[in-house]
Amino acid sequence: MSKHLVVFGHGQGDPGAMGNGYQEATFTRNILGQKLKAWASKLKRNQIDFYNESLDMFKQTKAGGGAYDVNGYDSVTEFHLDGSENPNAENGHVIINARFKADSNDLAIAKVIEKYVGLWGSSKPTGVVGRSNLLNCNVFANRGISYRLVELGFITNKRDIDELTKNLDAIAKGIVEAITSESLSG
Repeated sequence: MSKHLVVFGHGQGDPGAMGNGYQEATFTRNILGQKLKAWASKLKRNQIDFYNESLDMFKQTKAGGGAYDVNGYDSVTEFHLDGSENPNAENGHVIINARFKADSNDLAIAKVIEKYVGLWGSSKPTGVVGRSNLLNCNVFANRGISYRLVELGFITNKRDIDELTKNLDAIAKGIVEAITSESLSG
């Protein structure tokens, strides 16, 4: 059995990006999170745990905890929504550490985003981009733990939010399957 950890970005006093009537921290925790938990509960061969939702892993990592304290997981997937002053900025992508190549799970998550929201400009054609300036991403890479940060789309783009909310259950199912490589019925 593989164990995976899901983290919702921001929180702990930081709402993250805001737009179209939503805050990033509450959208990922209260809207997407509920669907992810429902699908994760149906897993037979894998397990998904959820990081303490009252905490912001970034803040915890900066303080010496957070990503430094995560042990026993095959992967960590952190969810965010992008924001922009340009309401036409759109679509989502998966971020991994720039030292690595995308694995099958990274690519599968990107396919879910592509199907329902679309892929953000420079992430095409795979939907995955490498970064070397993100704290949690670097800590997990240095610790040898597979990590990805998923930007689901732009909270400031009405179409992205409409597509996310309209297809939330299918997106959550697809993401749980992509993280675990386990097919779910229903």
